[in-house]
Amino acid sequence: MSDEMAGMKAGLDGLVREQAERRSLREQQGEEIKAKSQEYMTKQVQAAERYVQHVREMANRKTKSGWGVRDDSGGPQSFEPEGFAGEQGAGAASPFAPTPAPPSAPAEPRRGRRHRAADPDDDDGFGNNPW
Repeated sequence: MSDEMAGMKAGLDGLVREQAERRSLREQQGEEIKAKSQEYMTKQVQAAERYVQHVREMANRKTKSGWGVRDDSGGPQSFEPEGFAGEQGAGAASPFAPTPAPPSAPAEPRRGRRHRAADPDDDDGFGNNPW
């Protein structure tokens, strides 16, 4: 009976050792994943900062050339991408909003297809399609 008990104890010790090794491996993998995700997020933040700097630079170039984003008063308006607006908050202009024409420039007429009047002699069944 003592041989049987020693065998069971050895088996139990082996299971405890295996469980400890697996826990250690899991913790090591967790640390590696955490380090990789930290590195990825750092790169994402750097890319976002470069994007914001680029957008600001483009806005400054447009403002200096006279074609900047304008508010209702017609004067240049500071440009901050949504989410980076600082104290302006949600009321800041969207970077994707259309830029209105300067007040002194006339509006361009819309150009597109014009509707042709139906020809009474046209009986091909296609109406007034221009083909």
